[in-house]
Amino acid sequence: MKLSSQIRTGPIVQLRSWKSPSDPSPGSFSFGIESSNIPEIIIWNDSRVYGRSGPWNGQIFVGIPNMYSVYIDGYKLSVDDQTGVVDFSYSFRNKSNFLVISSQGIMEKKGWVDEQNNWEVIYRSQETECGVYGWCGAFGSCNPEKKPICSCLRGFEPKTIQEWNRGNWTSGCVRKRPLLCERMNQTGEVAKEDWFLMLEMMKLPYFAERSSVSAANCREYCLNNCSCIAYAYDAGIGCMTWTGSLIDLQKFSIGGADLYIRLAHSELGTP
Repeated sequence: MKLSSQIRTGPIVQLRSWKSPSDPSPGSFSFGIESSNIPEIIIWNDSRVYGRSGPWNGQIFVGIPNMYSVYIDGYKLSVDDQTGVVDFSYSFRNKSNFLVISSQGIMEKKGWVDEQNNWEVIYRSQETECGVYGWCGAFGSCNPEKKPICSCLRGFEPKTIQEWNRGNWTSGCVRKRPLLCERMNQTGEVAKEDWFLMLEMMKLPYFAERSSVSAANCREYCLNNCSCIAYAYDAGIGCMTWTGSLIDLQKFSIGGADLYIRLAHSELGTP
């Protein structure tokens, strides 16, 4: 099976869900490759993003926590620089394994188990609500091992506290203290430099920008850009930076990547 997309025109070949488990007519969910910047798998609900895999680093999708290079030997992703076509294919050694997008929008890898005479789900894209795109809103982090599962990143607070306390986290979080560039533009003051807080084992947010900056210079590259609010580095991708809002963050117990978020100097020492 091969999925493909075109950088300039968008998706070409996708998987499409059934309407229901008993109705094979086309459903609302589709599964394909997003190729506008760093390739990743996207699940759409009609035209809206419903779930995502995180960026492809040449071996794995960084946002799938239990995915290892030895596990992914049947997956390949290639980019044709001339045509802009991105192809993603999979061919499992165990021919009974296959991928499916369910009528509920969950991508599953299934395999046949002779002893049970049934299909077993080897992997699914959504074990909890954290698998739903943007469940905790902007600058919110989802952790299925905590209650409540959503929390604001350090240095941020709920945008609408009443909604947040009712368990509606879609409005997300806002920054408590302005960054240096914003303070200088408002008051002209000379203040202490911003710093970066490291978050370990994270699903990296959507809309990363990739640059050829080295690992040693990635931090300074972000710090010297007033629009840059976070960065990460992966050897297979390079330096990734984010502007605007950080969307679709998740804390993993294994896997993921280190994400560095930009905070005002006055946030040093705060819990």
